[in-house]
Amino acid sequence: MRSPLARLLPTLLVLFAANLAQARNPAQAASEPGPDGVDIAAPTRVACVGDSITYGSGLPDRERTTYPLLLGHLLGEGYEVRNFGVSGATLLRAGNKPWTETGAALRALEWRPEVVVIKLGTNDSKAVNWLAHGEDFEANARALIGDFREASPAARILLCLPVPAWTAGDGIDGGRVAEGVVPALRRAAAADGVELIDLHTPMRARKGWFPDGVHPNPHGAEAIAQRVAEAVLMERDVEYSLRSMLHFMSNSVETGDFHGYTEYRFQKAGAACRVVFPRAVAAGQPWVWRARFWGHEPQFDLAMLERGWHVVYCDVAGLYGNGEALERWDAFHWLLTKSGLSERPLLEGMSRGGLAIYQWAKAHPDQVLAIYGDNPVCDPRSWPGGAGASERREAEWAQCLEAHGLDGSETSPFAGFALDELEGLAAREVPILHVVGEADSVVPVSENSDLVEAYYSGELGGPITVIRKPDQDHHPHGLPNPQPIVDFAQRAAGLHFNPCVVPQPSVEWRGGPAGWGGGTWWQQHEAINALGAANPDLQVVFLGDSITQSLTGAGDRLARDGGQRPIDRFYGERKAASFGLSGDRTEHLLWRIENGNFDALDPRLIVLMIGVNNINAGRNSGEDIAAGIEAVVRLLRQREPQAELLLLGCFPTKEAGSWERRQWEILQQLLFPLGELDQVTYLDLRHSFVDADGQLSTRTMSADGIHLSPTGYVVWLMTIEDTVRRLLGEPATDED
Repeated sequence: MRSPLARLLPTLLVLFAANLAQARNPAQAASEPGPDGVDIAAPTRVACVGDSITYGSGLPDRERTTYPLLLGHLLGEGYEVRNFGVSGATLLRAGNKPWTETGAALRALEWRPEVVVIKLGTNDSKAVNWLAHGEDFEANARALIGDFREASPAARILLCLPVPAWTAGDGIDGGRVAEGVVPALRRAAAADGVELIDLHTPMRARKGWFPDGVHPNPHGAEAIAQRVAEAVLMERDVEYSLRSMLHFMSNSVETGDFHGYTEYRFQKAGAACRVVFPRAVAAGQPWVWRARFWGHEPQFDLAMLERGWHVVYCDVAGLYGNGEALERWDAFHWLLTKSGLSERPLLEGMSRGGLAIYQWAKAHPDQVLAIYGDNPVCDPRSWPGGAGASERREAEWAQCLEAHGLDGSETSPFAGFALDELEGLAAREVPILHVVGEADSVVPVSENSDLVEAYYSGELGGPITVIRKPDQDHHPHGLPNPQPIVDFAQRAAGLHFNPCVVPQPSVEWRGGPAGWGGGTWWQQHEAINALGAANPDLQVVFLGDSITQSLTGAGDRLARDGGQRPIDRFYGERKAASFGLSGDRTEHLLWRIENGNFDALDPRLIVLMIGVNNINAGRNSGEDIAAGIEAVVRLLRQREPQAELLLLGCFPTKEAGSWERRQWEILQQLLFPLGELDQVTYLDLRHSFVDADGQLSTRTMSADGIHLSPTGYVVWLMTIEDTVRRLLGEPATDED
């Protein structure tokens, strides 16, 4: 017979889990009476505080494309988002239009938000504001934080660094934004311990999104909404604190500053150690373990701190990954994991730091979350040995030999150093990312990263991605916008925010052949809804993006018996229509399916092709896009159970070997299993659109590397015809 405690254990575990969830996300713990007196969770109140960028000045279809509106779609029904943006507003209380003196400020404070997103500072860069009152900016930022804490003590406050500006002079000045406003906001966030969202760094390469040099277009608003949504939805562990544990377990801890984040410095196993703390800790206590060159090109480290990761360092300079280096790291790993950090860190190694991370990873493959090497040294014979294309570094080579107990007389010291024991990492599918300059003359790619890639992926089947920077030498390290590295890390930890699977309306407004001759996406979406309502007997629906839209154009989406278009020839008697929308990605298609595109229809066949815009415009990975397509497939199966679904892998894009083509290849591989679902048929059409050498077919593909040629549309429909006939139960043609 079980003891009373054993019988109660399942109930206790459920109660513990519920209490833990409330502790980790207190803003979502509120409830209100629902039907029949049952408590239901009340929406979390999110206030977006800002200026004209938040308000949406200059946006086409502003009523539907401001970042707070898009944020509401991304967060879903569990959140209520309100826009408290005021055009021209300043954070400075002595500025020419203080936000705190507007009606929006009064309404925002009275609403008592549970999450506050503050995005101010652009107008403060005007000469009339910054030159006269700039010294008060940090204090005013802290005062605004204090106002919201007083109005709503439990509120979570997210302070945004403003987007860049490309204007200068007495008005809004991009230099003053970057050199004055941004550092002041970093200091304010540090002083008050609030979370930071850096919108400045990732937008610096997006000048095209800012038509007037200041205000983002809808694509910029969408990017802001996605980053803020990621921050709001971040699962946090509000109870965990590494600081107290380190104080308990380490001696002589000194406190420092790392770009506005608190840094602890101490000694462990004879090595100088550093630990930098995020403002809010991500669930699972993930951490980045950096080897060598602490603080150099810190973009990635700062981005991970922003996302709740700890960033740490343990000095192994001059040891070149030898036994002593591993002993130091073993002791440091023990300290941090016993203090509560995850057992499996992400290892980050720049240049010679690659030796340390690979040697430790190979010794402890079950304790590695992922590896990020940046122009990494993988073989000492290449650097510092100079055995290949690079110049020998005599002092470092002698130091390296001594560190490993070698005298230089060996015929081939370090033979296989880059490849030994990678089997353990591959068996555990530890993901690896390398960022390399293809013209690296110091650590040649062919002698280092290429060896690891060929062996780890080609021979062992391990997951490795290489981001190549054409014509770039060893420096600078990293990426100006570290987002691809961030995505790699977040995905490895299971914390990645994938916009491809979140239903959201598009922000597109398009003219030209691939567009709609002007107008907005919303107008086209509503026109498709009306088309379905007017033609409830449609039997075949093509669903996708501009490639699908081009079957008919946006003006007349119905296949016409006797018409001249390829779709008319093949589908004129089949009651078919094209529901493709130029620019659509998987997330937009999800939203369209949920909001009317099929409400009046019961088609027998849906032909689905989507994903190329996720690659080229969304810059999403093949894995993320595959998840988005799977979400579309499953939603269609739920909404239209009577229909057969013909899923097509999107047509190839861009040149062979490009990042875009690689994501396309990954996507094709991941789509095959979807064809095993009931009433789903998958077809891979690549053989008709790629030549034997991997280049796009000039016969079927257009010069832009995305769309089809006129011949391509005929080939497309011919290629799927037999499958379409089978799925519709039609007899085979005489030619068959």
